[in-house]
Amino acid sequence: CDRLRNYHHMIPGILYGGDPTAGITSMDQSSKTLLKTSWSELQRELDRFHRRFESRVYDLTVYEDENDTVGTVHRVVPRNVQRHPVEGKIYCANFLRYHAGRPLKIPLVYINQEESPALKRDGYIIPVNKHVECLVEDGVPIPDALEVECTGLLVKDVIRMDRVIFPEGVRPTHRVDQENFVVGPVRGGRSSALEDDSGDAGDAAKEE
Repeated sequence: CDRLRNYHHMIPGILYGGDPTAGITSMDQSSKTLLKTSWSELQRELDRFHRRFESRVYDLTVYEDENDTVGTVHRVVPRNVQRHPVEGKIYCANFLRYHAGRPLKIPLVYINQEESPALKRDGYIIPVNKHVECLVEDGVPIPDALEVECTGLLVKDVIRMDRVIFPEGVRPTHRVDQENFVVGPVRGGRSSALEDDSGDAGDAAKEE
């Protein structure tokens, strides 16, 4: 494997998982295929999408051997991308077959932060959950991210599922507890803290 990485710039991994649309079952040992993927292509996608990389669906072409010029295309989700503990280089990249009905962890992004009194004054969100596990209906485009509406957020507010915008055909899986799901609490920045201190001082002066 080291020679594969260092001299051929290829990253080892496994293609696995079932796909009922292609008649492939995960119990069948032949569903697991050893792979080698171009380091440059993996690194390009990691640089582009960072943590979202393992939430994206790709068309992966697998060639049987050097004489195979056509290959077989599999829809996949990257899984368990491992890095060298010291050098930080990609060490291994596996791929799970994807089909409609397979859960996907879709990342969250915040929108309309300028419309939040807290966030536009140096406030910030402490992320408790950065993804939502979702099901995407067949034929529906897979969103790059789910938007979280920040309009009107105040310090000490807690962002919950009702602020997450789900496109049509995308919904949380049954494993997501929608009533108790927390995106994160809103905390005040330096300016908010100064305003609170001045407000407390003003109140104290009035009492005197």
